[in-house]
Amino acid sequence: MPATEAISPESWDTSTYGNHRAVVTVRSQATAVAVPLPWRLPSRHRGGVIVHAPDGDPVPNAFVAAGRCVFEPDRGPGDYLVYYLPYAATGSASYPEHEYLAPTAPDPAWAPTADRAAATAESVHYQAIDEHHRYTEMERPAVTAPADPGLLVFGEDRDHPIRMRQLPARWLQNDHCGRLHLCAEPGEYHAFQLGVYGTELTDVAVEFAALSTSDGELGAGVFECLTLGGFDETGAPIRRRLDVPDHTVAALWCGATIPPDAPAGDYRGRFTVTAGSRSATVAVTLTIADPAAAPPPATRAPTREPAGPERDDPVALCRLRWLNSRIGSDDSVVRPYHPVRVDGETLRVLGRSVALAGSGLPAQLTSFYTPDGQLGTAPTELLAAPVTLTVRDADGVPHEPLAARRPGAATGAHADWSAHGNAAGVTVELSGRLEFDGALSLRIELVAADDVELSDVALELPLRSDAVPYLMGLGVSGGTRPSTVDWHWDVARNQDAVWLGDVAAGVQVQLSDEHYVRPLNTNFYHQRPLVLPESWHNDGRGGIRTVADGPVLRLCCYGGPRRLGAGQRLRFDARLLLTPFKPLRTDRHFAQRYLHDCRPVGEAAATGATVVNIHHATPVNPYLNYPFLTPGTLESYVDDAHAAGLAVKLYYTVRELSTRAPELFALLSLGDEVFARGPGGGCSWLREHVDDDRLPAWYATPTEDSSLIVDGGGRFLNYYLAGLDKLVRSAGIDGIYLDDIAFDRRIMLRLRRILDRGRPEPLIDVHSANQYNERDGFASSANLYLEHLPYTDRLWFGEYFDHDAPPDRWLVEMSGLPYGLTGEMLQDGGNPWRGMIFGMTGRLGHGADPRPLWSEWDAFGIDRARMLGHWSPANPARTGRDDVLATTYLRAGPGAGAGTALVAVASWAPEPVEVALSLDPAVLPAGPVRAAPIDGFQPARSCEPGESLPVPPGGGWLLRVGW
Repeated sequence: MPATEAISPESWDTSTYGNHRAVVTVRSQATAVAVPLPWRLPSRHRGGVIVHAPDGDPVPNAFVAAGRCVFEPDRGPGDYLVYYLPYAATGSASYPEHEYLAPTAPDPAWAPTADRAAATAESVHYQAIDEHHRYTEMERPAVTAPADPGLLVFGEDRDHPIRMRQLPARWLQNDHCGRLHLCAEPGEYHAFQLGVYGTELTDVAVEFAALSTSDGELGAGVFECLTLGGFDETGAPIRRRLDVPDHTVAALWCGATIPPDAPAGDYRGRFTVTAGSRSATVAVTLTIADPAAAPPPATRAPTREPAGPERDDPVALCRLRWLNSRIGSDDSVVRPYHPVRVDGETLRVLGRSVALAGSGLPAQLTSFYTPDGQLGTAPTELLAAPVTLTVRDADGVPHEPLAARRPGAATGAHADWSAHGNAAGVTVELSGRLEFDGALSLRIELVAADDVELSDVALELPLRSDAVPYLMGLGVSGGTRPSTVDWHWDVARNQDAVWLGDVAAGVQVQLSDEHYVRPLNTNFYHQRPLVLPESWHNDGRGGIRTVADGPVLRLCCYGGPRRLGAGQRLRFDARLLLTPFKPLRTDRHFAQRYLHDCRPVGEAAATGATVVNIHHATPVNPYLNYPFLTPGTLESYVDDAHAAGLAVKLYYTVRELSTRAPELFALLSLGDEVFARGPGGGCSWLREHVDDDRLPAWYATPTEDSSLIVDGGGRFLNYYLAGLDKLVRSAGIDGIYLDDIAFDRRIMLRLRRILDRGRPEPLIDVHSANQYNERDGFASSANLYLEHLPYTDRLWFGEYFDHDAPPDRWLVEMSGLPYGLTGEMLQDGGNPWRGMIFGMTGRLGHGADPRPLWSEWDAFGIDRARMLGHWSPANPARTGRDDVLATTYLRAGPGAGAGTALVAVASWAPEPVEVALSLDPAVLPAGPVRAAPIDGFQPARSCEPGESLPVPPGGGWLLRVGW
């Protein structure tokens, strides 16, 4: 009988003995016993083994070699426990490395004869610690394989995913070659596999044919091969070339969309697989069963999902069809934006406008936001003069070749244009697009008619110095702009963009070319770093510099000297993001109180929170980025939360994927399309069930949940977004919590469309640890994710952000305010006094308790107040010091009368100071101000006009004015 592995009826200490064992019954005295180990053992297995005798003590001699364990049963007959994959845990709890033990040297007198004299154990039962770790039949390699297989195709249904590259013994024992039998139901998407094995297999392809029965047929169009192609995240068709190494199994995952009205019966036909000059057919029988009788209405399980084609049981792998989903890919505009408006040469989006010059480059970049982050009417112009593209010939003579701008397509979502010209021996073509969120893309292509020498190609933005007091990027932490920047490309640094601006207006400039691939981030940047653009990088000759020229700051992006061959093309791509993206919603920010903890609904509601963030590794959402295995638990929690007046957001990102996902091995079959390549290793599950060329990711100890790093592109993003739609429709979640972002702004927009259509007030918050470090390529998180912020509601920039940083860094890197967002603090709970200068608190349930502050907010009605930051000229409260700052939360008085306010005061001074608060009498009433007692924040205090307040280092006050 073939070997199988069962779940052990008893547990053991896996950290000592590993996840697998064999229970070996020795019935007679023997010098040595050999135990076959039929499973595909990890490549990093070092031969260590622990064998326990019937009395529980270890045997003195044992080793693993050549697919078997040999041990000395020195206690005589009885049951011996052979733990053949013991490991030692190194690394960290979140990123463990489980290294298999080296063998203990056996007795030299025993070992030479034991291997030859070992008797094969008569009774062996293989056991795993649990179902997740259990070896399946698809991880038991064939002992012998065909010597000259040519091309063999093995049919396999979805119930036995192909897990290894060796030929499974199951296929040879059960005669799967050339045969496939499927059982499906009308209306379902039925996944299945074709296992390909042989030699000289190149460019594998599948030709589907109709399957027929006496009552009709299923056309070939019902079938698709997901492994070989589909539609990528942009909707473009893709075809994957598959070459199979000799004597290696490749899985072709396929799917059949069974029509809802397909008659029951056995449908038969043949599929053909080709590989180079080789060809093989598979006899297919697809049995469509009679539709199952629906249960009576009184007993039918409640569901929000329609029946039929929408069935998507994850274990049945029906969701593989999501790989080709186009959900959210339309051209619609999301809230709060309006369509792009074309007014002659001026293009208008929410709060901003772009005036185009005849060159097709911006002549004006204008913001209509106020320093308070609200829509106004007074313009703030960023440019002192039009943007220019300069091509310098071999003698350094400058030419501006672009002219003859031509309007292109204009939809609500975007407006396009183009321009062209000739100069210095090259033709220049420009394609421009402005999208409704304020993203302006320029694609500039140079084509050399003949061999030509150029001394430079440069894109220059002449910025008004007074409009861009802050800068972030290019090796500069966000804050006050340095006098000069002289930056060069470096693959060790995740830097390709710079933001300059203020709260009222700003622009990020990002450079790339057609070869751009989004790098991995958050601990993994160096596993797939930035692809340096050939045009802008130019073997280290290119860079970005700022040049102060009186009232003008010239931002020069240049490629440096180069030679172009006849016909050679170069792409210089630039994207300008105009900030802020949208008006600040301080009303929502202060009314929405976050609990970042999975607590029972009654307990969560009792905290005063209004929004619950459900992290992974919790009972409601146990597995990382795969919240589909406990749907009833999630739906019940959301229903109860809604009944209690709570919104529920779910941890659901792309960066990693839990190995608990039933689709894991189908996704692994897609090569590099889903999972990032890496050094392998990681926890024991990954070593025992996944090949060694993947990148281990987060490990959640509470749920013993391992994961792999996801590539961040390709069809898995379609799958992810279809999953989000499922969560919105079936569970009713109100939004998601993004723990860093592995995809680009196009996917973020699709994501936003899905949420906007499914929920009335959906929420997205973005968390990131400070990535300005060597491991992450010295990237500022706000700069890295700026392209996603038009569709984000709140920031939670957390671990390693320094709350002792100066206030300009708070403003630019942590607060979100210059981009139209609000934020919260994480590291060590944050600094509540400094946080209030920027409208920030720590998050309840994660190192902070802002409830005393919430009470003061509610007493004042802060959600109905106007936030006037220390940076705003309209702020009526001043301290007279640069290192002690004040922000006013102002509620207008009746008519033109003075209003009421909460004034936040916080110190960055290194020593205790005394501050006399100055209040504008035209805005705020005269009289004393007072501090209400706030637990953990401040004692009660009253202060007369002109009286000084003591402010400790890093401390502050929240003062009532006029109430």
